[in-house]
Amino acid sequence: MKRFYVNGISFIMILFSVLVGFDLLSMHGSFRQLFSNWTDSASYLERGPDEIKPYIVKAQFQDDSTKLIIGDSVCRQMFNGLQEYNSDFTIIGSNGAITMAGQYIMTKEYLDNHPNATDVFLIILPQSLGRTFDTKWGYQYAVMPFVETNTINDLDDSTLKIMDGTYGKVFLNKKVVNALYLSAVNRKIYLNYISNRTDGYILSNHFELSDQYVVKMAELCESKGVDFYMYPCPVCEIKKESVDSIKDEFMESQTYNINPQFISMIQYYPTGQATDGTHFSGDYANQDVLNEKIKQLYSSEVLLKYLKFE
Repeated sequence: MKRFYVNGISFIMILFSVLVGFDLLSMHGSFRQLFSNWTDSASYLERGPDEIKPYIVKAQFQDDSTKLIIGDSVCRQMFNGLQEYNSDFTIIGSNGAITMAGQYIMTKEYLDNHPNATDVFLIILPQSLGRTFDTKWGYQYAVMPFVETNTINDLDDSTLKIMDGTYGKVFLNKKVVNALYLSAVNRKIYLNYISNRTDGYILSNHFELSDQYVVKMAELCESKGVDFYMYPCPVCEIKKESVDSIKDEFMESQTYNINPQFISMIQYYPTGQATDGTHFSGDYANQDVLNEKIKQLYSSEVLLKYLKFE
């Protein structure tokens, strides 16, 4: 019987060592891609931190620009292609999944590294104002890049508490995040576990994080003598009903005070111009076409006093 227990313990130790070795190999070199293919988890390396981290680094980069454009993926589609013509701008349209907390990080990091800044433009879908720390996109697009770039502590304690409750405190630790970042296998296991456990943080209202972080952006800009503007991205007409449903909440929100005309400024475009109901597609995604939309949408706004198209 004693020999049976010894053999059992030895087997468990060998199995544990094999699993640890497998996990370590999944994080390194050519094995990283190989193991991700074997475990059907390669797609997990295509999302999230590798997309967002460069935007945070760009906000931190010290150059001679004095104006910042930030926003979601529609902002990215419309404006990022204009960076080459606008050296006085840093243009960082990113992704709505970073939440308004992430947009605040972009703003703070930019202003901390650009003492001569004069203007910040937040260009955003009304839906993106209500993005939360969910378990579909939030961990990869928000938590991981914030931890990897050491910017997570730019956020309020209340937000860190939300992240703790949603994802687990240990999964905000940089070493753990790095293990998930490097290994598609680890990331797949964790993200599937967390998505089965919860849908993520439920906002008390659509503008909860917006009221916290858009207001903080405006206050931070004011404290540094920087002008802050919030404009809506164009919205596909298929989303008009969802925008109408938040109008009353918007009028009661603190975000309303930043730009009371935000909702009324929205211009809707035909569904046929966006195959996914959000982003311009086909010929409508051409930068020249988008430039004309920008000129039309923001014709009376301060932004067009500065923005160049060629």
